[in-house]
Amino acid sequence: MNQQERAAGVAEAQTARAELYDTLSLLTDRLNYAQRIDDAVDRTKVRFSRLREEKPVEAMAIVAGAAVAVGAVVWAVAAGLTRKR
Repeated sequence: MNQQERAAGVAEAQTARAELYDTLSLLTDRLNYAQRIDDAVDRTKVRFSRLREEKPVEAMAIVAGAAVAVGAVVWAVAAGLTRKR
């Protein structure tokens, strides 16, 4: 093997290694569900904060609706548990 072939092989290996690292990085980002959830929560907080500043009545309506929904779920679970006993 001459010097040119060796250099070409090294360059090819470096390219393959870089592609592998890029692929692993993408997979890590896509499969890291905890980080994706944290990022989504952060984005939602920012969006809601903007909404609260720009349209406070709508923001209060969303909060009230969410409270009603959570209350209904809790009530349904509690009612279901008391019926089973």
